[in-house]
Amino acid sequence: MKTLDDATQTLSTQTLAHLQQRLSDWLGLPGWILLPIAIVLLAAVVDLVLYFVLGRLEQRLVRSPRRWDDPFLHALRLPLRWWIWISALMIGTGVIGAHLGVTALTGFLFKSGALITLLLLAWSGIRLIRRLEQRLVFPPVNCRARPVDQTSASALTKIVGAVLIVTLILIGLQILGVSMSSILAMGGFGGLVIGFAARDVMANFFGGMVVHLDKPFVVGDWIRSPDREIEGMVEDIGWRLTTIRTFAGPPLYVPNAWFSQISVETPTRMVNRRLWETVGLRYQDAGAIEAITGDIRQLLKHHDEIDQDELITVNFTTFGQYALEIMLYAFTRETDWQRFHEIKQEILLKVRDIIEKHGAELALPASRLYLPEGVGIRRDGDGDAAAHGGDQTHSAAGGERSHAAETRAEETSGDETHREETHRKEARRDTRARRTRARPGPSEDDAGSGDADA
Repeated sequence: MKTLDDATQTLSTQTLAHLQQRLSDWLGLPGWILLPIAIVLLAAVVDLVLYFVLGRLEQRLVRSPRRWDDPFLHALRLPLRWWIWISALMIGTGVIGAHLGVTALTGFLFKSGALITLLLLAWSGIRLIRRLEQRLVFPPVNCRARPVDQTSASALTKIVGAVLIVTLILIGLQILGVSMSSILAMGGFGGLVIGFAARDVMANFFGGMVVHLDKPFVVGDWIRSPDREIEGMVEDIGWRLTTIRTFAGPPLYVPNAWFSQISVETPTRMVNRRLWETVGLRYQDAGAIEAITGDIRQLLKHHDEIDQDELITVNFTTFGQYALEIMLYAFTRETDWQRFHEIKQEILLKVRDIIEKHGAELALPASRLYLPEGVGIRRDGDGDAAAHGGDQTHSAAGGERSHAAETRAEETSGDETHREETHRKEARRDTRARRTRARPGPSEDDAGSGDADA
């Protein structure tokens, strides 16, 4: 490698010396001054030509039906112009350094030029990869090739980019004089150390590889996990993290290693949405259940949004705590979440109409109170209404009804009032009984008082 570098430097020195002599003989000025100026002028002319030629050529290739033309031209356009100017400046600097006797400058400029060329190649490769990713996902209008999904295109370009960067780094190390055998030897030991120190990073890296290869979801899918609180739209699948935009708004960054340990649902890929509802009827509407279930079944079988190839079930299932429960089970063709709920609302409202058409009602939680025989509940105003009715009719039947109403009111009064009245009556009976036992019969003198007490 060192012999090749020395030979290249010797050839370059001889070529520059020959050019300097020719220019000096032609213009009568020192060649070490004329040659750098000529190189800079030539670079300016070439750059100007490339600017116009490559610009118009790229505009034409953008409209080409092939997806590979304009990415390569787009990748080379800017780095090539930079390389021309950097090369011209380094050659001019080398000419001046050689004239001034700075011998080490030539070797330094040679290695620097090689490294700068590698950097420009890396820049060109990155530009090529980005444009190719766009062309894979969004091919030209007249292109017959099918578009590639975002996840596959991203995985392909990332792999190619990683290989390109690693290759250029190895070449750069070789230009700097680093032995490849030493690099490989250090790579084995270093890889072991890095493997222990960065286990999580490596696990996430290989987790990202598995996601890219198996494709349980792609960019733009709606995913959720029953094992973790993960739900949202996938925005990016990186080598270490997957970015998920939650429905609440904030992004969620999930390590790729998790996806090898949890189950993931992808609702975006569903072909149907399930309609599964329970409708409750009152127990007094038990006679209309068969007719109601039949009409609801016909409703689902003739609905345009219900998938008739899937199972449709409408059956009375159980005697609930307060309702007779009917199960509705079907699948809609529509998978959009908003549209599905609109269809669901329409079907449930029609089910309500069917129930009302058969004279039934939807059940509500209720309790029924059973009273012993002969016990009733008094409503406010019943006794007054009965009394006024007796005054107006002045009939015996009215008097009997009024007396019966008063008797019921007295029997069904509140617990506290009833007990107090009972206690007062018992107290008066006890008082009369004691007086009776004390005096066998009323005398003429106190007959009036006895009647008054009675």
